[in-house]
Amino acid sequence: METALVKDAAVIPLDGLPAQTVAPLSTSAQVVAPYGGVVTRVLVDEGASVRQGQALARIQSKDVLTLQADLARARTEAAVAAAQARRDAALLAEGIIPATRNEQTQARAAAAQSTLQEANGALARLRPVSGGQAGEYELLAPLSGRVMRRHLSLGQAVAPLDIAFIVAQPGPLDVSVAVPLRWRSDLHPGLEVRLPDGTTARVTAVGGDTDLSSQSLRVRARVDADQAGADRYAAGQQISVALLLPASQGTLSVPTSALLPAGSGHVLYVAEPTSQDKQGDLRVRAVPVQLLGQDESEASSAVRAVSPDTAPLAAGMQVVVRGTALLKSMIPLQ
Repeated sequence: METALVKDAAVIPLDGLPAQTVAPLSTSAQVVAPYGGVVTRVLVDEGASVRQGQALARIQSKDVLTLQADLARARTEAAVAAAQARRDAALLAEGIIPATRNEQTQARAAAAQSTLQEANGALARLRPVSGGQAGEYELLAPLSGRVMRRHLSLGQAVAPLDIAFIVAQPGPLDVSVAVPLRWRSDLHPGLEVRLPDGTTARVTAVGGDTDLSSQSLRVRARVDADQAGADRYAAGQQISVALLLPASQGTLSVPTSALLPAGSGHVLYVAEPTSQDKQGDLRVRAVPVQLLGQDESEASSAVRAVSPDTAPLAAGMQVVVRGTALLKSMIPLQ
């Protein structure tokens, strides 16, 4: 029989949580197609470095053709209305026309100018392709960085506001973690998340709704950029992480090998000397415990005694870590 020491637990490790690396919200952007059409050119691929304002793809759109025609018509109408307004203002000054006619002409000129501004605004964020096909425009990078994902392919038909690219600035990725719903009240920004290689992240946001399929909450964590290897993960990578929750008073850490399943819970065996006079003589008793979390990397578990008054468990006690199966057959639970 071999024993190990019970220790006070500072954290409750929730190990083996499914997670995915994602681009940080503050340093990434989605590029959408403002108008529907057909993709005529894809100018960059995933992984490419781009600068702000660089063309990413070209799309030919009937909507852009219509808007360009509307803009041309609005320019003509605004020019005619402005010229008429200048003439009527001069005629009014000479007393040739009444003031009401001049007021109507000025109102028509103002309305035409407003229509022109609206038509200009609809095309202001587009860059037409020089020498390209009619209605062809370019999608531009909103920031300098790296293309994390490309959603377009040559000849693809896109609808208005379809996502075309995701661009992110260089640096560590965020981690999106699925946490069981029962831990909802314990989740808050600042908690530590440990990645498979030992890299750590800090929780920055806790989701407000539940994922229907997994009945879990989405927690976003930010990797510290100063850590070695902080940028070794790729966006969209599926990993398993550990979330470290603060332990309440009475939470203890024991070797995982000390635990045995017992009904809906677990049991461990405390080894105590029978008396101070008889060194080496041990008395073993069973203690039902609630398993709170496990740390696979350190082979330890956070537990709490189910009935601390009748089966006390405290730091400094010795628990059996080898020979527990035999003890379970010999010492029934009370």
